Amino acid sequence: MRHVRRAAKSKFVRDVATLQVSGIVNQAVQLGSSMVLAFVLGAEGQGALGVAVMLQGLFYNLIAVGVVQSTVGQVASATARDMRGKVAAWLAFVAKVYLASNGVLIAAGFFLLPWIGRTWFNSEGSGERLGWWAWWLSLWPLIDTPRSVVFVALQGTRRMLPLAQLETTQELGRAFLVTVGAIITGSAEGAIVGEIISRVLAMVVALEIYREARQDGGSYLPTPAEVLRQMKELPLSKGLPLALKVGFVKNVSSTFLKVLPRLFIGSAAGLSWAAYFQIAQRIMDIPMMFLLGVSRTMLPALAEKRGLGDVQGFRRLYLRSTLIGGGLVALGVLLVLPLIPWIVHSFYPDDYEKPVYVVASILAFGYVPMSFAVGLEAFYMVSDQIRASIVLTLLGCLVTIPVNVFLIRHFPETGAIWGLSFYMSWVFVHFGYVAWWFRRAARSGSLA
Repeated sequence: MRHVRRAAKSKFVRDVATLQVSGIVNQAVQLGSSMVLAFVLGAEGQGALGVAVMLQGLFYNLIAVGVVQSTVGQVASATARDMRGKVAAWLAFVAKVYLASNGVLIAAGFFLLPWIGRTWFNSEGSGERLGWWAWWLSLWPLIDTPRSVVFVALQGTRRMLPLAQLETTQELGRAFLVTVGAIITGSAEGAIVGEIISRVLAMVVALEIYREARQDGGSYLPTPAEVLRQMKELPLSKGLPLALKVGFVKNVSSTFLKVLPRLFIGSAAGLSWAAYFQIAQRIMDIPMMFLLGVSRTMLPALAEKRGLGDVQGFRRLYLRSTLIGGGLVALGVLLVLPLIPWIVHSFYPDDYEKPVYVVASILAFGYVPMSFAVGLEAFYMVSDQIRASIVLTLLGCLVTIPVNVFLIRHFPETGAIWGLSFYMSWVFVHFGYVAWWFRRAARSGSLA
């Protein structure tokens, strides 16, 4: 009982619980939205929407994810040492990179995305249309710049309650507008317009939440004027190398786990199978959502331990979070799998049931080991082992890509899914490196 009371007083546990509730709500909203869209658009229409989103993701993932993840750690470290100038500088860096990179990507996407759509999805007769929809979606990261800066500020200073409020509000607005757009137009086109409008509303909400967070008496947050001033003075080269390193690893993982499988399936097996894959992932992500609070709290928490030079605290926090969180989620994956036929039969059109269960059964082989990767990304970033992560990731690509190509060519409907599970299992190699690093750190007594 004493341990429970102590845990309840821990800021880490409170932060995890806050983001966990937010994650559950957001996942439930996404799942509910997918159910409505399945009936409004049908498997082919829903697949087309998913493919357009993933085409846009090919471009968005090039820089955005790495920028956000790398700067959260830097803001957390600067906050722990009360270095106010650096907090403002890193927030300005996020804004500057988002504006510059997304402006370039929008211009490039205008020419490349329709061509990619025609090339990959010509057999569907709607490839160019998918490409143009993807280009429309490429506009929202530019609109999303203020929200992204606020996101980094709130997570980096461990203001998890306003962060959860921001994310939940954004997801509710997105689901509502996407669904309404699809119902009004009867096509994915309306859903895409709804997605873009939702980002405008999220920007307004984010700025208001940031204003309130600055007045809560917590860690320092700069004024918008300070951030703008730093944008004029801060050279992009200051933080870009770190962002590119982090971005490479994060974006390769995101591309292999979310983007390429759906694109390959949509191209080789048809847009309907892309929808089946998306729904299977949504359902299999139900247990994974219980890691959301842990994974996103670990980055600033580990950064604080690193800033204080606490070797034992760093190791203890990582291992406990990984083993306890990962074990519970892996068990959840195995428990959800036999329930999928009932879930799909009850809440989706009849033609979804069998293919969704087939996809989910294959994904389970990768989801179980992946459950334990909850703190892997945070570990590599905070321990300054990004180079090792890049090497292991590249090695994983060299091993898994030929296998994926073989599977996709010989098994159009399920090959990419088996390849994805194989790619997720590569996480065992990363675990081996983490164990070696902790052993070395224990001997040296240093996190350097």
